[in-house]
Amino acid sequence: MSAQSRLQVMSSILPLNLMVTEIGGDAVDASLLLPPSVSPHDYQFRPSDIRRMMGADVFFWVSPELENSLKKLAGKHAAAVSLAPNLARGEDPHVWLDLQLVQDMARKIANTLSRQIPTRGAYFHANAARFISDLRQYDKSLQAQLQHVPKFKYLLVHDGFSRFESHYGIGPGKVVMKSEHQLPGARHMASLREGLLAGEFTCVFKEPQFPMSRLASLLEGVESQVIELDLLGLKQPAGAYFVDFYQAVGSSYLKCAAAAGWSSSNWPAGPTRRNLLGGEEDLKRTVKLRS
Repeated sequence: MSAQSRLQVMSSILPLNLMVTEIGGDAVDASLLLPPSVSPHDYQFRPSDIRRMMGADVFFWVSPELENSLKKLAGKHAAAVSLAPNLARGEDPHVWLDLQLVQDMARKIANTLSRQIPTRGAYFHANAARFISDLRQYDKSLQAQLQHVPKFKYLLVHDGFSRFESHYGIGPGKVVMKSEHQLPGARHMASLREGLLAGEFTCVFKEPQFPMSRLASLLEGVESQVIELDLLGLKQPAGAYFVDFYQAVGSSYLKCAAAAGWSSSNWPAGPTRRNLLGGEEDLKRTVKLRS
């Protein structure tokens, strides 16, 4: 399909964009509202951001619990779809790390696109089925790895991984910040610092969305290994699949386990990449950010 005839679909964050690109395939032109280098929690939208959002045929976002600043804007869009609209207040809104919810979201994306282009409905649902199959394949591999990993302690910048940890029975890790809106108190920081100096934590996870200055005072003179944990896919290359992003999260946890002394020569591999466009063209995607 030509770019002019494709459905214009925008997503609020990169993990959703990866899902839309795979499920929509050659029938959609997928774009991204927020670059993965910024937090979606309270982003201040520019007029150009709003124009781009309103110009999309379909707009996917997560929920008010994650993107409070999008609530009013999404309400003005004729085809804005929240993929996790029923989150309770205080519930972890990082739903793209919840395997069951991701599968539900994939089906919801396929249903939404099918309503927009009914003649491509079977195509969208087939792509969603492949998406889910690939994710389940990696999940099975990671489960097999983590069931042999001894317990290990780690420190997170903020509390965004509880769904992933619960699914795989790891952690939970201690966090520097319970939320981005609440700076840690002096007593909490002192307690974490004491634990780090005592060797309590195998590793410290840094997130590319947060500057290392948030951790500098804690890590001075500390030997814990620092490992990157990418919640929003900032380090994913163009053309990445959602399972690549998810695998990167899993690999970060396995690296921390390795730092604790666990070793394995059988690291989990992602599923074989497919051409989701049915062989018509190479799936070399460049995520389009705001200009």
